[in-house]
This record gives sequence, structure tokens and C-alpha cells, in this order.
Amino acid sequence: MTQRDTNLRGISREWLAARIVLLGGFVIAIAVAAYFTLRPAPVVQQQPAAQTEDQAAVLARKEANAKAAIMVCAMELLNAKNTGIVPSYGQLASMLPRKTATRGRYACIAGTNVTRYVIEADLVCRNLLDSRCVALHDVKTSDGTLLYQRPQN
Repeated sequence: MTQRDTNLRGISREWLAARIVLLGGFVIAIAVAAYFTLRPAPVVQQQPAAQTEDQAAVLARKEANAKAAIMVCAMELLNAKNTGIVPSYGQLASMLPRKTATRGRYACIAGTNVTRYVIEADLVCRNLLDSRCVALHDVKTSDGTLLYQRPQN
């Protein structure tokens, strides 16, 4: 056997190893690509449409109630200003009313730089844009001093 035959056999083994490595690399790359493209999509649980609509209706109702509550406090303050009990520069300290012991009566807190006012009013109708629907019951300062009380019938 000559030197040339020995070199050719060595080169043919190197080419065989290179082809095996190259072919194996392609097989692995194709397998990885197939795994990521053909794997099943994750299952996302969808809520029934009726439940989603119910949630939307509940959120809309809550938003409407919050706006109505803010309107109650705004009307209470406006009525107190119009009767001269709270100064014209008075502002709401809390946007949402508090419930009182009497059904349909709500208390809001307003204030100036000098003092705070607790304004209680009764809802007499549902149209909150009409100032007559929010009837003042009483107005007190934060220390409990009674400034106004609606006359009893």
C-alpha cells in the first residue's frame, strides 16, 4: 500500500464524517422547526358570550351608579350654596356620598379653607339634574354645630 492510498482512505473517512455531521445537523434543525410549527396551540378557555355580556352590563351599571352618586353630592353642595349656608367658594371634599341611618338620605362632605361641612339631603325623585330632587335635610360643621335643618312638616 502506498502513501497515496493511505491519504485517500483518510480523506474519504473525513468526508464521510463531515457528511454525517452536516446531514445530522440538518435533521436536528428540521426536527426543531417542525416541533415549534406543528405543536398544538395552547388551549385558552373562553367565557361564554352571555357571561361576557353580563359582566359588561354589570360594569356599565356600576359606572352609572358612581356618576349618580357624584351628582348627588354635587347637587347637595349646590343647594347648600344657593341657600347661603355654605360659602360660594366651598368645594366637595369627598366625591362619593355616605349612607345615613335614614333610607334615601345621603351625606356628603364639603369644605373651605376654614371648615368642613357635612351636608345631608334626601332624594325625592330620580332626576338628579333637577336640584329639587335633592332636598337638603341638614348642614353641620365638622365639629357637629348645626347650621341648617329643614323644617319638620
